[in-house]
Amino acid sequence: MGKKIKTGLMVLVVAIAALFFSFIAASAAENQQAAVEKSTGIDKEALEILQKATDYMASLKQFLLKGHKTTDVVEESGQKLQFSSSFEVSLKRPDRIFASQTDDDGIRHYFWYDGKSATMYDEGKKVYGQIRVPETIDDMLDYLETVMKFPFPLADLFYNDLSHLSDSPLSGKFVDVSYLEGVACDHLAFRGESVDWQLWVDRGEQPLFRKIVITYKELPGEPQLSARLSEWDIEPSLSDTLFQFSVPEGARRIQVLGSKRSNPQKRGE
Repeated sequence: MGKKIKTGLMVLVVAIAALFFSFIAASAAENQQAAVEKSTGIDKEALEILQKATDYMASLKQFLLKGHKTTDVVEESGQKLQFSSSFEVSLKRPDRIFASQTDDDGIRHYFWYDGKSATMYDEGKKVYGQIRVPETIDDMLDYLETVMKFPFPLADLFYNDLSHLSDSPLSGKFVDVSYLEGVACDHLAFRGESVDWQLWVDRGEQPLFRKIVITYKELPGEPQLSARLSEWDIEPSLSDTLFQFSVPEGARRIQVLGSKRSNPQKRGE
C-alpha cells in the first residue's frame, strides 16, 4: 500500500472518528437538555424568555405601572359575568407599595404598604382597615395571602424575588410571537396544579410583562383574570410620603378579620 494511500486512509479514519464523536457529543447535549426540560416541564425557549424577564424585573429598584384588568365571576347558574377595572401600582424595593384600583362602577380602592403596616381604603364606603405586616414586600405579600386570606391582585409580579415564576409551573411552552397594540411580545403558556397562566413578554430591550391571563382551574366554571400591563415607568420619582397612609376626612376604621389572631412573621419562621 502506497504512502499516499495510507495517508488518505488515515485522514478518512480521523474524519470519521471526529464525525462520530461530534455526533455523540451532540446527542449527549440533546439528551441532557431533554432531561432538563423533562425535569422542569418547561421547554428551553420558554424558560430562557421567562428567566430574562424575571431577572430584569427583579433588577428594577422602583417602577410605576398602569393597566386594566377583567375578572370573571361565575354565578350559581353557571353563567359568567365579566367585570373591569383600571389600576395603578407604585413600587419601591424592598418595602414600599402604593396601589389604587377603579372598578367599573367608578368606586376607587386604595392600598398602602410602608414596610410596617398595610392599609386598605374603600372610597365608596369610606372605611379603612390597617394591620401590622412583615418588613419586606415578599414577606408582606405571603402574609396577606396565607394568613389573612387576602391575595393582592397580580401579586406574583411584584415580589423582590421572582424565581417562583419559573419554579412553580408543572409545564410551560413558547406559543408564538404576538403583537399587543403594535408591541412585539413573546407569548408563553404555563400549567400549574390549581391554575394555568399565560404571559406576554416584551421582545424589546426592556423585557417587561405586557399581559397576563390566569385561569383558576379548581373554581367552578374555571373563571379567568386577564390584565393588560400597558404603561411602565421604570424611573419614576416616588416620594416616601406616597406610601404613607393618612386618614381621609370622614373615613372610619374597621376591624380587619384575622388581624388579632396572629403575628406577622418572615419567610421560613
